[in-house]
Amino acid sequence: MWRTEFPVSARRRAVLCGYKRSFCIWTVHARGTPEKPGLGLGLLDDDEGTCQGIALCIKADDRNMALELVWDREMWTDIYRPVWREVQTDYGPLTALLFEVDRSSRQFSEDLSMLETARYIASASGKFGHCRDYLFETAAALRQIDECGGEFDRLCALVREQAI
Repeated sequence: MWRTEFPVSARRRAVLCGYKRSFCIWTVHARGTPEKPGLGLGLLDDDEGTCQGIALCIKADDRNMALELVWDREMWTDIYRPVWREVQTDYGPLTALLFEVDRSSRQFSEDLSMLETARYIASASGKFGHCRDYLFETAAALRQIDECGGEFDRLCALVREQAI
């Protein structure tokens, strides 16, 4: 959402029903190490969930290159299942590619408390930087679309407390 690696022709606020956003993916490379694992965000299927985000529109000439870049970044482990889902936008419904968390993956971190999540995020750092910066950047991007809300704000506050 906030760090695209390919040309984007348009960004559309989008609503995805049946999913929730969660820090539920162990990361020991991107934003953590085997000794101090971090947590990444994933989309979990959830019948009652609703997730707001950004649909990234890509020109036809850029689609293959963009798909290769996204595929290389997201599909190098078994944590995701690529799926096509309908999202609602101000311009009408769109079909979007998303990466759904596979709950059977060993990278899936099930049922951590918010405090445990904050501790992992506060202490982890990896190849792509600090896990806490990933949280703060994502929270800022979500605030821009009025989606951050209480849970992300509480998690940011807990992570900041861990650094004290």
